[in-house]
Amino acid sequence: MNAPLLSAHALRIGYRDGPDVLHEVGFDLAAGECLAVLGESGSGKSTIARALIGLLPKGTRCAGELRFDGAPLDAARIAACRGRDIAMVFQDAAASLHPLRRIGAQLDEALRRAGNACAVVAALREVGLDDAPVLAARYPHELSGGQRQRVMIALALASSPRLLIADEVTAALDPLAAAGVLDLLDRLRRERGLSLLFISHDLHAVRRIADRVLLLRAGRVDASADRETFFAAAPSEAARDLLAAARRGEAPPAVIGEPILQVVALQADYARRPALREVSFVLPRGAALGVVGASGSGKSTLARVLLALQRGHAQTLRVAGADPFLLTGSARKAWRRRVQIVFQDPGSALDPRFSVADSLREPLRLHGLGDVAAQRATVGELLAAVRLDVALADRRPHALSGGQKQRVAIARALALDPEVLVCDEAVSALDLSVQAGILDLLRDLQRSRGLSLVFVSHDLEAVRALCDRVLVLEGGRVVEQGDTRSVFAHPQHAHTRALLAASGLGPT
Repeated sequence: MNAPLLSAHALRIGYRDGPDVLHEVGFDLAAGECLAVLGESGSGKSTIARALIGLLPKGTRCAGELRFDGAPLDAARIAACRGRDIAMVFQDAAASLHPLRRIGAQLDEALRRAGNACAVVAALREVGLDDAPVLAARYPHELSGGQRQRVMIALALASSPRLLIADEVTAALDPLAAAGVLDLLDRLRRERGLSLLFISHDLHAVRRIADRVLLLRAGRVDASADRETFFAAAPSEAARDLLAAARRGEAPPAVIGEPILQVVALQADYARRPALREVSFVLPRGAALGVVGASGSGKSTLARVLLALQRGHAQTLRVAGADPFLLTGSARKAWRRRVQIVFQDPGSALDPRFSVADSLREPLRLHGLGDVAAQRATVGELLAAVRLDVALADRRPHALSGGQKQRVAIARALALDPEVLVCDEAVSALDLSVQAGILDLLRDLQRSRGLSLVFVSHDLEAVRALCDRVLVLEGGRVVEQGDTRSVFAHPQHAHTRALLAASGLGPT
């Protein structure tokens, strides 16, 4: 291996008066190499990234040594290297880009600040955005998720860094967009001689791009190995558990019964553009439907229409026994009890001022269900249903882990005893072990409560494990549908085959 460009030795980090979150962590990253950092939430992955670019909170305790290009990486050198020799691409490109400035203006500013004479159009084309002149004139909200992430990579490359830190950069992307970003990073690494620190919970992405893998567990290095050894031999118990969590099993057999959802020739627009065209499907009561497709295919628009959060027009639309757009007043309110949603980001969906108990009581209070004592008892029942300790009832969201917050969000959606639960990317922000727990929970709730699920996701592995039926969208139209086992084993449409191949699930 080449001499390390970046190295850590006996790195210890703790936040204020709390315990250390990193314990004696050490690793080397050679020039031109990709080191993937894996680990469950709270293992310390992002803490390493923040330490390298000087974004640790005030009062953080640091010990041990970081070295970059042979010299100590102290606070002064981090400040000098940040955004120059060391750059970072974050998970949420939409939050990282200025919403009120055109893409070209933001990139031009970054290039000028770095003293880089490269033109904006050339910089966009380098990251695979061939329609660069058009995209440069657009605002961030007018780009797809994959396009925004490529723009963020272009911004990070403006200063010609030697080390690029990629923190969960594909977590919010559909399989095709994620594959494109991974191929881009790998190409740039080889062409520019970049070192890449790739932080992720996506094992397929790691297997695709990494040279070596570092697995963290509770802030310590649990395993370190080259990619082939890590995936073939699983060098530790935690590695074996992680690989097992990624193998989520086969879809359940298709359910047959009376329909809970009937959709015929559904049309809907988004931002004055066609989003859904002639969408038709039936979901039997108690079944789970996976809705998949690339970004912009209409997945989330379909979810919003089913929830009556966005107007749609259809020859037939029956959701939990009614067309919600024909209901008014008390009838519409009663219908809303029967159809609930779990969002992707529970941190945003839960009111930060409310305790867990407050969040669970709120829907009961709004619908006038039970007195205070009855509501308190229901809170305990809901927490038990989602496998959370009742002692968490008095905590606020900031005091919960990502998995705990998502379980609270599910409990809140169950408070009104719905018939249909719509999950919009409900596991994409979670690490593998937490994802596996949430999927197990949804399966158990489906069986015990007779829930019907609409599971909107770009994670085809999760769809295969949870859903007995799948609906594939492309450009707002249904290109394939059927029972999940058959569709995944024998995809008929090119778009389905492309999604499966990008996810590492193509038929063998």
